Amino acid sequence: MSVFLLIPAITLVLWLGHAGLAIAGSPATCYTRWFLFGGLPVVAAVMLLSAGIFGFVFAIIAVLTWLGMMLLEVVLTMGSMVARDARAKKAV
Repeated sequence: MSVFLLIPAITLVLWLGHAGLAIAGSPATCYTRWFLFGGLPVVAAVMLLSAGIFGFVFAIIAVLTWLGMMLLEVVLTMGSMVARDARAKKAV
């Protein structure tokens, strides 16, 4: 498997762990959020500055993966807000 396919695959697995923690209500989601949403752009910038054309391709794939994770995070946040509001409305 190419390293360019591993970046999104590993990130997706880590994000699913983050989503599982968020659904369970764990306070550890703030750390996983910083690791995923802060770490990936830093790695992309370092690779872009240090590895030539390979670093450029790596950075493009990392940034696209990062944007995809942002979209997934928005969907997760909206879904958890809808579920929370539905539970609150049912309790009233």
